[in-house]
Amino acid sequence: MTRGVTVAAGGRGRAPGLRYWYPVRPARGTVTSDICVYGGTSAGVSAAVQAARSGRSVVLVAFGPHLGGLTAAGLGATDSGRIEAIGGLSREFYRRVGAHYGRPESFGFEPHVAEEVFDAWVAEESIPSYREHRLSAVDLEGGRITALRTENGKVFRANVFIDASYEGDLMAAAGVSHTVGRESNATHGETLNGVQIRTGHQFQRTIDPYRTPGDPASGLLPGIQADPVGTPGEGDHRIQAFNFRVCLTKAADRRPFPRPPGYDPARYELLRRYIDAGVWDAIRLNTPMPNGKTDLNNNGAVSSDNIGRNYGWPAGDYRERERIFQDHVRYQQGMLYFLANDPTVPAAIRAEVSAWGLPADEFAQTGGWPHELYIREGRRMVADYVVTEHDCRWTRTAPDPVGLASYNMDSHNCARVVVDGAARNEGDVQVGPAGPYGISYRAIVPARGECPNLVVPVALSASHIAFGSVRMEPVFMLLGHAAAAAADLALRDGVAVQDVDYPTLRRELLADGMVLTWPPGQGPVTVDAPNSPAPGAPFPVTVAVRNDEGVAVSDVALALAVPPGWAASPAGPTTAPALAAGATFAAEWAVTATTPAELLDADVVSATAGYAAGEPVSFSASRTVRVAEPVAAPLVTAASTAALFAQRGARLAVVAAGRDMWTGIDEYGAILHPGAAGPASTAEVTLVAQDATDPNARAGLAFRNDLRAPGSATGYVVLVAKPANGFMLLWDADGDGTLDSVARLELNPTPYPARLRLTRAGTRFTGTVSTDGGTTWRDVGTADLPSAASTQDVGVLCCAHATTPGRALFDGLTIT
Repeated sequence: MTRGVTVAAGGRGRAPGLRYWYPVRPARGTVTSDICVYGGTSAGVSAAVQAARSGRSVVLVAFGPHLGGLTAAGLGATDSGRIEAIGGLSREFYRRVGAHYGRPESFGFEPHVAEEVFDAWVAEESIPSYREHRLSAVDLEGGRITALRTENGKVFRANVFIDASYEGDLMAAAGVSHTVGRESNATHGETLNGVQIRTGHQFQRTIDPYRTPGDPASGLLPGIQADPVGTPGEGDHRIQAFNFRVCLTKAADRRPFPRPPGYDPARYELLRRYIDAGVWDAIRLNTPMPNGKTDLNNNGAVSSDNIGRNYGWPAGDYRERERIFQDHVRYQQGMLYFLANDPTVPAAIRAEVSAWGLPADEFAQTGGWPHELYIREGRRMVADYVVTEHDCRWTRTAPDPVGLASYNMDSHNCARVVVDGAARNEGDVQVGPAGPYGISYRAIVPARGECPNLVVPVALSASHIAFGSVRMEPVFMLLGHAAAAAADLALRDGVAVQDVDYPTLRRELLADGMVLTWPPGQGPVTVDAPNSPAPGAPFPVTVAVRNDEGVAVSDVALALAVPPGWAASPAGPTTAPALAAGATFAAEWAVTATTPAELLDADVVSATAGYAAGEPVSFSASRTVRVAEPVAAPLVTAASTAALFAQRGARLAVVAAGRDMWTGIDEYGAILHPGAAGPASTAEVTLVAQDATDPNARAGLAFRNDLRAPGSATGYVVLVAKPANGFMLLWDADGDGTLDSVARLELNPTPYPARLRLTRAGTRFTGTVSTDGGTTWRDVGTADLPSAASTQDVGVLCCAHATTPGRALFDGLTIT
């Protein structure tokens, strides 16, 4: 294994196997540095790298033998949220991974590639990494940490410490205020905290929870808790479930799923009953990674999450955590072994599962199984600023952001209980934020008056439900970057971490490529322009700069740059001699756009602002503008997400966001011909191109009773392409107004242009595609829809399967 230039290990001289904790050799001595980072997580590595690049002496103290945390332990399908919100060293990591695969950047990768990137980073910066060194105690003087002591006898002395552990172990040892579990909704005025019984990863059938069906006296099946479910919104000690993010492959040299010590097939009786009830989804969240590998995550009601078996982890000692770790190994290895081998499992499922195995070239020391458990939640600091649901929903904005988070408020289930005589899961929440939001600097440092030389970028100050959004590996990395930048300033100015000058920290983070505002680069500069101006008609663009320096600045100047061929004339002064602290200066331009080469091309209007604040300072911001060309009758538009539309003769374009078009989510932008289809109709269109905003983005043809009634109108069927793997026919089989059934024609890569044909004969709909200009046609699938009305809308639509809008270009829509 490639490691950093200086590596000290406290292990026994051989691979420990699949263990969390094990005895280590003594490794006495004292190590002194400016900054000590505790935790070999992705945040710990990025903090150490930033500290080294700031010119500080730094040591990285890691609990185990590997660096990178979950990012290097199987979590290859990065929960990125809005990629544009990721900056600094976090974005650099994904670009380094991309370089390995010959791409600009990659958010999907093999575990060993991620670990190699982390190790190379540490080596390049000559950072001493002390692996298998576990915190045992801290020395405190006047509330400050003076030394970190490890189990093997090593002493680490530093001026500033960074706790980058998932559990917040250093923070707790230093006596910093923290909490474990779920607050009630009342604590912070939230709506998604505490006890929650919702529909996500929930039982789709009524499953008897008792060992002897119908007999409560026989006891509960393994995995079901006898505890009462609790009152919705009530706080408790529970935390979201853990699992291993297992890397799978179908390669010929794959390792079969092992039968773990202590394997008991009775532990999976609930899963067997669920399968017998007709639901098979336990390993269906199996995201493709490079080189034929996948990242397997929990999916559905009974899957890889070992629900309710981790409550003792956050505050538990290392032996207790080892016990919980091994229980999770037995559960998840046993589940895969059960599905692949148990004769009570249907043969088709056994064959499907057995086609997978553990890669021979991953996790060699642990038999192909990830060496690290996914600790989704540990302790959480309680500081002067607590990130809550209000930050996620944009009803509150932190004035001192050091990074952005943008993923869903995502809590996995916290308990499995009995409700009305049936098994039910409790605690799953998956609610999107309003958009990327800032994480306050005060949320990563202890409350004023507590430990003045500690920064906590992972076990930060956040409520349970907000932490469910913050807790993504890209965010941990960017917060590690910010923590080290703050530590450097605290040392430079000789102040407590709570007293670091935020305007200075902000300037340094922006200079390092961090994203602190949404839209990116907005910072103190904003650009206000129409989303879709008409060509040839002047429209206003306003540029403004806000003085966030804390003192007055001078020589303020604004400038605007527009695409080639466009015209821009200032409508007033663009300079000012001075600007008071907190004040804003704005200037307006009259801009005229030309007709783009292609419908809804993305053009960029860029602004810069400069001023003197002791030294010259400059900022920039940009705004994407797509020039509009109206859709002509009889065509009209419809949207259930942010969308733009354009038409030029037979050419059509849709730019749309949209989370999904599947089972309860129905978000798209569409150009349609109302009532154009009867009982015998055929629609054709050429899908010229489609933005790959996500592998599951969709664009294509649709029939529906009413395309302007998303989420409710029935008679709904679509023939779409996906950027990743070909074409799908999707339809609403149960008549609830959303798509729930699928047929596929898998092609990789998806060919463009492609001619799509959707034919209706009574209540039967058939989708076919041609990739050679209409010479040959291939079937995608057939659907029967008794709910189809005698006349239906026909149109083209687009769903980005992401919050970033994507464009689909169509040509030659015909309806016969």
